[in-house]
Amino acid sequence: MRTALVRKTPLGTYLGFPHDFMIEAFTILLEIDESAEMLLTFCDGTRTREQILQLLAEESGEPVEAIADGFDEFVEYLVGEGVLEWREEPSYIEPIYNETRPFSLTVALTNACNLQCSFCAVEAGPPLQNELTLDDVVPLVEQIKKLKPTPFAVSGGEPLLKKELVLFMFEELCPVREMSVSIFTNATLVTKDCAQQLYDAGLRLARVSVDGHTEQVHDALRGKGTFRKTIQGINYLRDVGIHVDAAALICRTNYPYLSEIRAFVREIADSYAVTPVYPMGKAIGSDLLLSSEERFKVRLSGFDPERIQAAIIPRDVCIIGLPPYIRADGDIFPCFYMQLPEFKLGNVRENDLCEIYRTDLMQELLGLTLTDIDGCRNCDIRYFCGGACRGSAYRVGKSLRIPDPIDCEVYKALAQKTLEKGDENTREALEKLIASTREMK
Repeated sequence: MRTALVRKTPLGTYLGFPHDFMIEAFTILLEIDESAEMLLTFCDGTRTREQILQLLAEESGEPVEAIADGFDEFVEYLVGEGVLEWREEPSYIEPIYNETRPFSLTVALTNACNLQCSFCAVEAGPPLQNELTLDDVVPLVEQIKKLKPTPFAVSGGEPLLKKELVLFMFEELCPVREMSVSIFTNATLVTKDCAQQLYDAGLRLARVSVDGHTEQVHDALRGKGTFRKTIQGINYLRDVGIHVDAAALICRTNYPYLSEIRAFVREIADSYAVTPVYPMGKAIGSDLLLSSEERFKVRLSGFDPERIQAAIIPRDVCIIGLPPYIRADGDIFPCFYMQLPEFKLGNVRENDLCEIYRTDLMQELLGLTLTDIDGCRNCDIRYFCGGACRGSAYRVGKSLRIPDPIDCEVYKALAQKTLEKGDENTREALEKLIASTREMK
């Protein structure tokens, strides 16, 4: 059972649940009404079917017999989707996320890295001063066990440079049944023994960076000899039963091989993602950055360009604040893309993970909507893109209340392409979304 995420927008209320390993993503299941939301609030792991039905009957004024069939059908659907589950023994879980703790969470254990990638978003290389130690991590792990953010990821730098600390966290957190735990790694340090140790500690998901389909392309970005080590590491991980998600970052160097890279990562891993490099860390001002048109083509490469299929769900601002990021020195930020001094929420040595949600800064971020964003208020596709990334808006435009300068044009192009080449259901859903948005003006 996983805590549901209910997203309220002016165009409807939608039920979502966490992705297995994508920190800044969640899956929307369906639109819900107040009665469905009420049902979910009662599904907290402490009540039986009969007790929940009785509560619903009291709230609705309907007899139990009149609502039982609808209840069973809805619950079984959510069980099939992995949102709910039947248990023999009561065990409380927050049924609907209430924005008082992390929904998902990433912890960087070190800024040190054995590679020197020229587009690294965290500027990895040497370790930071005062990085987290085992004494710091032990109480943090106890908090995480209690709060159960999911997905939860260990990252770096290269986290396997602190393998013993990684193994400790996995041994403690992987058994928590409500959590999905993963590691972000370049896999060059993964040996056969290391892969087995990770598996024995409970790890079942690994995201691995693969930026080329050949040794020449990958090594040009990540260093000589890294391609072979990475592919071998992926094989070791998969051999022991760890699901590998290959993550390819596309920049000016490897963009000419976009289709070949996508085909390659699809072949070598259990799942994959292909995304453009963004202006963060070492990539700020870099000539490796793509143009808007190139970023659009990277995003479009995930679809059949002649028959686009996608779930069209209204979005009212990104999920800033829901997936906090803990840097290797313990500083806490609202998300990976907001690692800036003015957005520091605290430090894990001094602040617990619920305390940061009571700060004025976090409350401001959680309260942002599209009506707060100049330039989005009258846009026909504002609920298609949700204003895109607030981190990009601030990093480039120095304001949380402007359209995303990096991807605004990309989303406009993607919406136009979907209207032209979307399959019938996708096109109709987007047309309906745009029409509903226009009616609000």
